[in-house]
Amino acid sequence: MVAVAAAGLNHADLLQLLGDYPPPPGESTVPGLECAGTVLATREGNEGSALAAPGGLFAPGARVMALVAGGAHAERAAIPVGQLMPVPANLSFVEGAAIPEAGLTAWTNLVVEGGLAAGESVLVTGATGGMGTMLVQLASELGARVIAAGRDRERLERLRPLGADEVVTLGELPARVRALTAGRGVDLCIDLVGGAGIDGHLAALCNGGRLVLLGLLAGRRAEVDLGAVLSRRLRVVGSVLRARPRPEKAALVAAFSAFALPRLADGRLRPVVDRVLPFDRAGEAYAGLARGEVAGKIVLEM
Repeated sequence: MVAVAAAGLNHADLLQLLGDYPPPPGESTVPGLECAGTVLATREGNEGSALAAPGGLFAPGARVMALVAGGAHAERAAIPVGQLMPVPANLSFVEGAAIPEAGLTAWTNLVVEGGLAAGESVLVTGATGGMGTMLVQLASELGARVIAAGRDRERLERLRPLGADEVVTLGELPARVRALTAGRGVDLCIDLVGGAGIDGHLAALCNGGRLVLLGLLAGRRAEVDLGAVLSRRLRVVGSVLRARPRPEKAALVAAFSAFALPRLADGRLRPVVDRVLPFDRAGEAYAGLARGEVAGKIVLEM
């Protein structure tokens, strides 16, 4: 059991409130996919119970951040040990709460689904939000050339210190990406936008390129040139994190932790927090997220 000190907001939470994204069977129906706080108690006999025992990494009193399938927007949360991570000593609970969902989503889809290798190029669409800012940082740390795309150029420019080599507006796709890559296109596109623009995102790929679709901010439906997908040997992958089984999440958390925790501790990776609001202003926080006015994460503080 974790005493929640802070919890991040995600578009999935908005979709759940609208009735469009229910939690997986058996998970909490309370919104919230990530949080940070203090371990209050552990249940013996659980997988990973050695880590939760006295003197273990997640013993009572430990500062933790966690990926959950629901239930983070509450004062207390029951969380599988395999989905816990220690909060680096240099980070606050608010900063820790902004990491798990964005960090694990970025890791899963850049590395596991996207197969990103050092020296490749990656396009991140919808890059100015909390998810996008972590994708840009992590892709850069993995050794990729990063092109960040979004609607607002001023907000995009703020991504350069985080690792974006180039920034383009969505209206410039795919021509600008082609120009930036000497006509070749990028190896990988991480698409948080979807909708009608996806045909342009596919056109920004090199022959044999990969597109991993994570979000549908621009809508669920699109017309796609399947002939180009075939002739250019493109690969399109749909990906969600929330519905994955707990053992799979635990393996992803362990892999992400090994790579990211040292980089979070020394500042090579950092959460980008747009604003912090008290829990009793959660409605205001959700409204801000719905308007798309944020540059980074919104975090609720308990």
